[in-house]
Amino acid sequence: MFKSIKKITKTAFLPKLLLTLLGIAASIAGLLGCAEETFVTPKLYGKLQGNVVLYDTRQPVSNVVVRLSPTGRTAETNNEGFYSFDSVLVGKYTIQASKSGFRLEASTVDIEDSRTSTIDFFLTDDQTQNRPPTKPSVVNPLTNATDVTNNITLRWKSTDPDRADSSLTYDVYFFREGQPSTLIAANLKEDSLQVKDLRFETTYYWQVVVKDRYTNVYGETWSFKTRQFPDLAYVYSKKINGLYQIFTSKDGVEEFQLTQNGSNWRPVVSPNRQEIAFISNIETDLHIYVMSVNGTRLRKVTTVPIAGLSPTDLSFCWSPDGSQLLYPSNNRLYSVRSDGTGLRVVYQAAAGRLFAGCDWTAQLNGRLVVRTTGGSIYDNQIIVYNESNADTIRTYRQSGRVGNPVFSVDGRQILFTRDARAFENPQGRMLDSRIYLMDIASNTFTDLSAGANTGTGTTVTITGTKPAGTNDLEPRFSPTGAKIILTNTNNDDSSPRSIYTIDVNGSNRVLLINGAEMPYWR
Repeated sequence: MFKSIKKITKTAFLPKLLLTLLGIAASIAGLLGCAEETFVTPKLYGKLQGNVVLYDTRQPVSNVVVRLSPTGRTAETNNEGFYSFDSVLVGKYTIQASKSGFRLEASTVDIEDSRTSTIDFFLTDDQTQNRPPTKPSVVNPLTNATDVTNNITLRWKSTDPDRADSSLTYDVYFFREGQPSTLIAANLKEDSLQVKDLRFETTYYWQVVVKDRYTNVYGETWSFKTRQFPDLAYVYSKKINGLYQIFTSKDGVEEFQLTQNGSNWRPVVSPNRQEIAFISNIETDLHIYVMSVNGTRLRKVTTVPIAGLSPTDLSFCWSPDGSQLLYPSNNRLYSVRSDGTGLRVVYQAAAGRLFAGCDWTAQLNGRLVVRTTGGSIYDNQIIVYNESNADTIRTYRQSGRVGNPVFSVDGRQILFTRDARAFENPQGRMLDSRIYLMDIASNTFTDLSAGANTGTGTTVTITGTKPAGTNDLEPRFSPTGAKIILTNTNNDDSSPRSIYTIDVNGSNRVLLINGAEMPYWR
């Protein structure tokens, strides 16, 4: 009985165990199936960036299209030439950079997981696509123009058919008639150029060469002619960068500089009003040069230097017929023809005396007036000679610094300056230099710096009075003799000198030109 029971129990247990094992196997199989779906290979990404610049200048290039193949993605460079691609799958790619007018540039790149790859491009122009600039056309002045001003802005026009924003550059050649072509500006970025201080009545030629990166296009040679020299009233000296230069003007507003090199002063106009003689130190020693009234045809006249006690105090003159120049050289007075020939000694000063200035008139059978100095600039003597026999007509000597004398139109009077205060110091200073008109025959003097009485009855006004604390200097008669031109300055030279005119009686003092001196009527 008990054996039966044991058998039955064993038999019943086996199916349950089998079922349990099968359930465990199924669970394991299920677990294995789930693990297979969870562990998939992940996608890996990197980043790509770079810069695009010009090959020759390394300047950044904007608006360049950068293509990443085979993805088909594109990016465009910013103003700094920078581009970038984010989230690029790991792998090998081809990358291209392109822009119109430049060669296509390409490269390959391996994108790595979580890393930034950098590829830079260097663009070069595609010469096969280049079209040359258009031939320059003239804008101003038009070719063959006349009466062109002495300071003018040259203007032209050219375009680049390839790119509206391209940068053209220009070379400009400029020369006057009879001179070789000269490059006066290279690689200009503007289509204009100012030229200054051109000569009067002169034909000028100019040519523009326009350039892009590959081609030079030559424009035609254009020409123009400057205006005739204006009929200006005055010539004078001005200091420019510490050096005297000769200028001419009508009113001091529009003026023209006639000399450029060295220091040049004391302009004296010829009797026919066509030439100007002046003193220059361009050869170290002081010499007299002559030029046309427009500054051309410059020539040196003297071989023996002009010389005396004080260089800027010296003066000279033309002969009445304009064929000769009379000038001082220490103790001798020389004359020389205006072409530089015929040098001769006219007079020799007394012992211990030096010539300083002179003037020459054809009136009254010809006369000369000279100023001599002794060992001091305050030791002055004015002597009037007969031109023919050197007989002395009048001698004037007085204390105080004296200026160089000049004849009136009729030769009967002399104009000169003298310091009325007779002040003396080592620097040659004057306190109250005045203009005096001396009648040669009567030996009488009129102080023109004191002005003149105008008006009638009880209304009388003194006009033209020299301002207190100033010096009147370097007077000259006008060609008609009705007016006098002069220099005025503070007696301590604390301000620039200025040019005035007064009537021949000393009235109507009028300011003409500031910052100028040594005037002469033209």
